[in-house]
Amino acid sequence: MIQSNMNKNSIERFTDRVVDYEKFRPNYPKEIIRILQERIGLNKKWLIADIGSGTGLSTQLFLENGNDVFAVEPNRQMRESLVHHFKTYRNLIALNATAEDTSIESDCVDLIFAGQSFHWFDRTACYKEFKRILTKNGHIVLVWNQRDPEDAFQKEYEQFLLNHIPSYQSVSQRNITEDDLRSFFADRPMTKVCLPNQQVFDLKSFLGRVKSSSYFPKERVENKNLYDDLRSLFDKYSISQRVVFRYITEIYIS
Repeated sequence: MIQSNMNKNSIERFTDRVVDYEKFRPNYPKEIIRILQERIGLNKKWLIADIGSGTGLSTQLFLENGNDVFAVEPNRQMRESLVHHFKTYRNLIALNATAEDTSIESDCVDLIFAGQSFHWFDRTACYKEFKRILTKNGHIVLVWNQRDPEDAFQKEYEQFLLNHIPSYQSVSQRNITEDDLRSFFADRPMTKVCLPNQQVFDLKSFLGRVKSSSYFPKERVENKNLYDDLRSLFDKYSISQRVVFRYITEIYIS
């Protein structure tokens, strides 16, 4: 949710979706901590910078692991939600800043983490900033909860978005390829790890999940057919009034 070179609209595009975002977006598998411990030696002494922290879905992983965490988020409503939710944690510092200008001291961060946010960054500017704040042996980890492309419901939901929402393709994280990431990391080696993830929704929470996306139209009255089609899609795949929303959590470690 970050890009300092984008206009104000881009930073504010989640402002009126904070409640839905916090309630209906998927958490990140706790296995991420174990993977980072095994792959790069993550320990509780590491200082973490969670860039584009949003409401804290990714920040929580590291707070609960005992790490000190800079939560970098320029959207005021999302940052305030994070601070409220994690107000009992003394190892959290929330920053009103961007990926390209974090305001963090140089050479102090052991791990930069970006969950579901890298596609909003100015890649050239943020790479320069990442190099500035990382320690000599610091790591960068980029993570997305991608909808499972092999799941029948997700295939039809993807087609629904393509057919009904013109802006979907222009803002989707799926526009970021592995070649893009390898280019971003330059001479830093990159490892990819995938984990299964899922949510179970009734109709109300399914609609909340859909509305939490930045590209989804805001005005319900003007988009009645959109909601009718979503209900039809839900009815087609639901079992006992529940649908399983499957993801693949993609973890890129450099």
